Amino acid sequence: MEGSVRDPLRERLLDAAARVFAQKGYDGTRILDVVAEAGLSTGAVYGRFGSKNDLLREAVSSRSASRASGEVDRASKVADLLLRGALRSDPLSDGEAMQLEAFVAARREPEVAEALADAERIFRRRAEPLLEAASRDGTVAPDIDADAFVYFIRTVGLGLMLQRGAGLPAPAGGGWEDLIARIVADFGRPNSHDDLTYSTMGRSTMGEP
Repeated sequence: MEGSVRDPLRERLLDAAARVFAQKGYDGTRILDVVAEAGLSTGAVYGRFGSKNDLLREAVSSRSASRASGEVDRASKVADLLLRGALRSDPLSDGEAMQLEAFVAARREPEVAEALADAERIFRRRAEPLLEAASRDGTVAPDIDADAFVYFIRTVGLGLMLQRGAGLPAPAGGGWEDLIARIVADFGRPNSHDDLTYSTMGRSTMGEP
């Protein structure tokens, strides 16, 4: 994309690539599948991307970054970030499935690993004001390393995505929700407008962009 001019077909291809990647993984994604999903021709791909690798790297980077930004934009406290990642039981969205496939592919594909790193840097940068506010109001101790804190939040969220993707349920009897409630008590309560109380937060479904 040149300058600030938006290319609708490029965005359409990136959306399609993310969906196919989520369904078939890195090795299973073919350019023909992407263009069929987008309803375009192969010329639309090669007029905008040098290769399948270039297309998938940008799809992972841009769509993962969009998810990360959306998570932060809907939060006003650090507690919200943790809850959104730790308390979900709904099926994986295409964006989450794409992210899991990207983590698997990153072991073998440096471009995918770079794309995930780009998205994590964006999340860290967007979350920084929340972390600073939490340190000022005392909900997070000032001596806690900010990068370690973000890493913890992301690790909890990724771990639950793996469990959900495998169809594995949380422990029965509300034990998981109670554990997260105790952890969150140290970070500040979530927003009331999110309609999450300690008795219902584990049973709420939170949407995503």
